[in-house]
Parts: sequence; structure tokens; C-alpha cells
Amino acid sequence: MESLGKILEFVGKYSWAVFVMTAFVLFVPDDGAKQLGLYDVRTTYKGFWWLALVLTGALWIGAVFSYLDKKVFDGWLERRRSEKQRDLDGVRRIENVRLRLNSLDTREQLWIKYCLLNNIQTLTARLDDHTAQSLVNKHILSQGSGSMLNLPFHIRDEVWRVLKEERALFLSDEEANDPRFRRALDEFQSSLHPRLW
Repeated sequence: MESLGKILEFVGKYSWAVFVMTAFVLFVPDDGAKQLGLYDVRTTYKGFWWLALVLTGALWIGAVFSYLDKKVFDGWLERRRSEKQRDLDGVRRIENVRLRLNSLDTREQLWIKYCLLNNIQTLTARLDDHTAQSLVNKHILSQGSGSMLNLPFHIRDEVWRVLKEERALFLSDEEANDPRFRRALDEFQSSLHPRLW
């Protein structure tokens, strides 16, 4: 069965050559056919030539569609599958971000609220700041490079998009306007850079 498949593939691959030759024999003008010695062959076996033309034409078209199916359609399907997988992975990442954002402790929430209130994605803190490191481990922050006493911690873009879209869930207008909340944020911000003496 495999050898038959190979034969059909070979015939399909070279059917265009037979198709062109058959078309030439059938459609060359009579004078040219007589000069080439094809006139008698054409007129005697005209039915067979037409049959060969139709069969090789069908095989050639089939080979073209098979090639297009493998190269174009399969490639399109693979790209479509990849896009769907990326979309699904993106949805899962956003769900994980929401899950993590809804399970933050008080200091982690203050970090997020401070950034939302001031519309900034980056805060600096010491390398050993527990809040910053916890948020890095939860994939909410990414750690930049710099001094151990003053490292930038950046809220990841996908997290920031969720925070901006759902700002009211994380920081209500009432809370943002409360003077006690503002004092708590100031204390939080100053705690990120404690004095050594």
C-alpha cells in the first residue's frame, strides 16, 4: 500500500509534464503535426490522447491542491492553533494575575495602591525589602538593576493593565481621598528606604 502511495505521488508530481505533452500532441496545428510525424498517431488514438489529457490534468490539479493543502492550509491551521494557544495562555496569565492580586497582604496592597494613586509603575526599595521580594516572587513586580539600597521594582505590564482596568477594585475614590490613607501611604513609602543610623 505504501509503494502504491509513492507511485501515485510520483505520477502526481510529474503529471504536469505528461499533461503538457498530451496537450501539445492534441492541439498542435495539422501542418506541424505532419512535419513532426504526430498526425497519424493523433488521429488513430485520439480518444486515448483525450483520456490521457483529462487524467493527467486531474492528477496535476490534485497534486497542486495537495501541495497547497500541505504548505498553505496546514501552515494556516498551525498559525491559527498557535494564536489560539497564545490567547489561551494570555487569559490564564491574566487569571493568575487577578488571583494573586486578590490575595495580597496589607503591605503588598499598599505598594499597589501607592502606585495606582500616583500613576507610576516603578518604586525603588532596598534589595532585602520583604514586600518587594514577595511581589517579585508572585510575578507582580520585576526587579531592575541598581544599588542594593535603591533598586527599581517595576509592576509588570500585564499586571499594570489589569490594575488600570479594574482600579476601583484595588483603590476606591473614597479611600484615595481619606487623609488617614494618605498618611499610611507616606509612612509606607518612607519605610522602603529606612535610615541606617
